[in-house]
Amino acid sequence: MSLRIAYRVRQFWQALGFHAESVDARMWEEHLNPAQRWLFQGMAIAEQRHSLAVLHTLQADGHSEQALLQAALLHDMGKAGAQVQLGHRVVTVLMRSLALALLTRLARNEPGSWRYPFFVQLHHAERGADLAAGAGTHALAVALIRWHHTAPNKSELDPQGQELLAWLQAADEQN
Repeated sequence: MSLRIAYRVRQFWQALGFHAESVDARMWEEHLNPAQRWLFQGMAIAEQRHSLAVLHTLQADGHSEQALLQAALLHDMGKAGAQVQLGHRVVTVLMRSLALALLTRLARNEPGSWRYPFFVQLHHAERGADLAAGAGTHALAVALIRWHHTAPNKSELDPQGQELLAWLQAADEQN
């Protein structure tokens, strides 16, 4: 548990340091089709940088599976356009650990409501998977996005997919 807390504290401080500068397209465009690129560009700069860090971690570990690399880049795109701010992220992380039932009651699928960002935080994996599918993303990448917050053995993936999911989750946790 203390490692998880340390990770979240580091993630918080990193998020405070992000500036609104663009991300070099050469770092991601080779892995995405035009529709996927549009989705990637719709993410907040902090989310883009996080996704690139996940991509680089996987590549450094020798992974070259296109579905896995696309999932790395697109796994958090379900948060795009929902006005999810750093405070929403902090509250969601804390409440997910301490009071999940309360967080679930707090979150509402009502765009424009102050409660909507909490709903998006809870459901961004499903939202992202649906967006990815609509952008012509490989079915395995869509599944990895959908299940990226689920234990691999509790997902609907086959053993190979579960292994890729575990790699995606490990890289996500490191970044």
